[in-house]
Amino acid sequence: MNKRLFIFACLVIIAIIAMISQLFFGKNSLSHQRRVAREIAVYQAKIDSLEKQIEIRNLQIERLKGDSLYKAEILRTRYGMSQKDEKVFQFVKEK
Repeated sequence: MNKRLFIFACLVIIAIIAMISQLFFGKNSLSHQRRVAREIAVYQAKIDSLEKQIEIRNLQIERLKGDSLYKAEILRTRYGMSQKDEKVFQFVKEK
């Protein structure tokens, strides 16, 4: 009876050691799970940032489709264009 109890206790201890080793050193260890969770948080932040950029770009597209004053402002400021018979003044900032 004692021999059976000893063998059972050894098997339980071996099983516990195997579970602990998997918990700390295995493929899905705690440190690996923490690293994956941090990577997921970083990717989620990037996704949120890109979604915000997409929203801004969609708003710009809608304004370009329907707002002629916005188009004129973009053409004047970004591309330096002007309307026909319009005088353009360019101010230079001195250092």
